[in-house]
Amino acid sequence: MADYGEHYQLLRATGTNVIAISVDPPKRSEALRRELRLPFLILCDTERLVVRGWDIYNAREHGGIAKPAVFLLDANQTVRYLSVDSVASRVPASEIVRIASVVVPAARRKIYIPTPGDIFRAVRASLRR
Repeated sequence: MADYGEHYQLLRATGTNVIAISVDPPKRSEALRRELRLPFLILCDTERLVVRGWDIYNAREHGGIAKPAVFLLDANQTVRYLSVDSVASRVPASEIVRIASVVVPAARRKIYIPTPGDIFRAVRASLRR
């Protein structure tokens, strides 16, 4: 997870939001977030509903934990990339930055240039107040 913290700005530059999910209680997750200086949230799934629903639950380790996984979703919440890893071998954050820039491109902002009529209406509305 520290790797994702170090690559956070690069991930954000691709339009990617980063959120971690842990089965640990909130106090433990927050302590880890502070210790690793993670700039993103760690959501707590203490009942293991999300990790089971997403099929990333590993019942054999430490009483049941989440498998390391990365999901990249587009603006329509469609999964565009999925990697379910092992504790020993994970997709590096640098690779996710590369994939995110291709698979889930950043949304383009529309530029609005007001017309003279728009400016006139805005000035007229502000004078009424």
